[in-house]
Amino acid sequence: MRREAHRRIADEPSLRALTHPTRLALIEAIGLAGTMTATQASEAVGESPTACAYHLRMLGRLGFLEEAEGGHGRERPWRLAHTGMSFGDDDPMATKASEALETALTERFIARIRTSQVTRNRYPEGVRAAAGITQSIVFATPEEFATLREEIARLLAAFTGRLDPRLRPHGSQPFEIVMFSHVLDVPGQGADGAETSQDT
Repeated sequence: MRREAHRRIADEPSLRALTHPTRLALIEAIGLAGTMTATQASEAVGESPTACAYHLRMLGRLGFLEEAEGGHGRERPWRLAHTGMSFGDDDPMATKASEALETALTERFIARIRTSQVTRNRYPEGVRAAAGITQSIVFATPEEFATLREEIARLLAAFTGRLDPRLRPHGSQPFEIVMFSHVLDVPGQGADGAETSQDT
């Protein structure tokens, strides 16, 4: 079964579903493992097999997961239906759901970044050298910056497509790249980049 490369999520039910921490954890765990049954997911996310089975079925109905091969009896494995996702909104209710999801994801990412800083010394030197914080300030038009983000996504696609563990080279590590992009609030400059006058 061929997996779709990307899905844009813009409807309220799907956005709301992803704000649940267990469902986020399940999607991340399955992305790392390749496939998981409810029993395996239970061990990975710390919930009961019954609860995991419920959330897995819901994620399947919403199109985030799909059944994978290799099931036995009632233990059916699941895998991600897409190699990547982006979020948007099509109406006011979806906008609120999108904002709630972005907040949940941001908090989750920041918590993991802090954990990685504490546990950094547990990893071999090569892993420590490859990972770390990178920050850049880019002066560009919105159109140029959108193109830059697309180019970065294309570079990452060669690696994010390795959802099947058999496609991963020996020695692979699950490095996480989180890219936050925002406009800097520069004193004396308006939202459109033009200088603003100040009374003296």
